[in-house]
Amino acid sequence: MNHTEFMGLHAACVTSMRSYFVEVEKSSTMLRECTAKPMPLKKRLMLTSQGIVENTAHLTYLSAKSLLLSAARLGYALS
Repeated sequence: MNHTEFMGLHAACVTSMRSYFVEVEKSSTMLRECTAKPMPLKKRLMLTSQGIVENTAHLTYLSAKSLLLSAARLGYALS
């Protein structure tokens, strides 16, 4: 892996982190609207769906971060 490839991994990690944060913000906004009463079915389904999207974004970020950390530990100059 060369420097350009390493920087590509870094950029992918940052991009996936930002995407994850966007989904976390969406979930937080939805949760802020909760009340003491049960949510209507449609809102519950939307919240569940958003939770799945957020979890997927988190896993994507963790995968990108893992690749970047491995490259950093091994040294990207090694081929």
